[in-house]
Amino acid sequence: MTEQQLTELNTLLEQGILLLESLNSIYDKELEALSSKDLDRLSDTTQEKMALLNRFHDFTLERVELLKSFGYNTEIGDYGLPDAVEENPSQRVTAEHYVVIKQHLKELQQKNKRNEQAIHRSQQNVTQLLAIVRGHKKQDQLYNKAGSSGLYKAQNRIGKA
Repeated sequence: MTEQQLTELNTLLEQGILLLESLNSIYDKELEALSSKDLDRLSDTTQEKMALLNRFHDFTLERVELLKSFGYNTEIGDYGLPDAVEENPSQRVTAEHYVVIKQHLKELQQKNKRNEQAIHRSQQNVTQLLAIVRGHKKQDQLYNKAGSSGLYKAQNRIGKA
């Protein structure tokens, strides 16, 4: 890989790192919006997140095409990382960029799971509140969360109907 190709790849990788850092802050904003139950802010944050994820997808496709144009097989290897990266300082910088991208991706996966759990808890709370508003008693459930029979009072009433 020539110096010009490495410079081009490093520039592209730096753009990807900036995108991932932006996504990192968006996931934090999303959690704040979920916690405060601010639907407008959540909607705006979700749109920003989708735009950044689409840009990162485009970045990934562009990086793969760039590596293919350099003659690398991007199907094997981790993130299309060239094999011999320790030959000169530019290649070490490229390897470091790949490591940073991997770290950001792992962190984003964890934040996504965290936000998913927050959404799940919120959904459970809303479901319970709706049940209370509708006048459903917890004892009147046919089945418990595991799917087995709950209390038989509700089943008994259905049988009498």
